[in-house]
Amino acid sequence: MQLHVLALRLDAGTFGTMGVGLGFAIAAALVARDRMPEKRIVCIEGDSAFGFSGMEVETICRYNLPILIIVVNNNGIYTGLDAGSWKEMLQYGDPVTSVPPVSLLPNAHYEEIMSAFGGKGYFVNTPEELQNAVKASLADKRTPSLINVMIDPQSERKKQ
Repeated sequence: MQLHVLALRLDAGTFGTMGVGLGFAIAAALVARDRMPEKRIVCIEGDSAFGFSGMEVETICRYNLPILIIVVNNNGIYTGLDAGSWKEMLQYGDPVTSVPPVSLLPNAHYEEIMSAFGGKGYFVNTPEELQNAVKASLADKRTPSLINVMIDPQSERKKQ
């Protein structure tokens, strides 16, 4: 008797290596292409993790892999700054010394990286926009897509 097991979820874990998500998604898409061609691979990661391997979007688009990337964007590593706070910090001088090192540029348009390589990108601010973007991405099983989901920069994870 042969047993064929295909993991339906890959997770680096709470303290896993940041940035492995897109590599996991590419591998999963290559396996699913042959075994479950009707399926779409979904990769959910934060903006900081996306920063470690975001250029894998080129690989995803080059091979036209059916991957949906959802970037949960809080403008930072752990927490970030909103656009107003960022602008205020810049008034204190050089961002190298005035902006916290865990802050990323506010409202970065990561979805444009996907669009630059021929995929579809969505920038969303509301639950309704997110629902529409997810529906559109899942309906198009052939085009890679990225949904850049803006959340409160001061959002923190729930206590475990």
